[in-house]
Amino acid sequence: MHESMISHETWKYECLGCLHEWQKEFEVGRSSDGHGGEAVVYHHLSQRCTCPWAEPVCPSCGGYDVKILPTGWGAVAPIPRQRHTELEMIFRLRRLHAY
Repeated sequence: MHESMISHETWKYECLGCLHEWQKEFEVGRSSDGHGGEAVVYHHLSQRCTCPWAEPVCPSCGGYDVKILPTGWGAVAPIPRQRHTELEMIFRLRRLHAY
């Protein structure tokens, strides 16, 4: 008996040429193939399609330079700069043998 599972995935796309962003939702069907492997089928708008990362094209400019991320990957917050006092900077430079 083959086990199967259907899930929904949303993928975020960003064109690196024109900076246009969009999302697509896919219905993903997974089932075992009986030989220890897995068969995966993608559907978008009830039509069978290729995987989300196969040859994406920007709907705005027609470019192929597209960055793809599954949703849930948020933007990374910038690392705050640390302010060092003059004494801390001197000790740091001495550890680096630069002072």
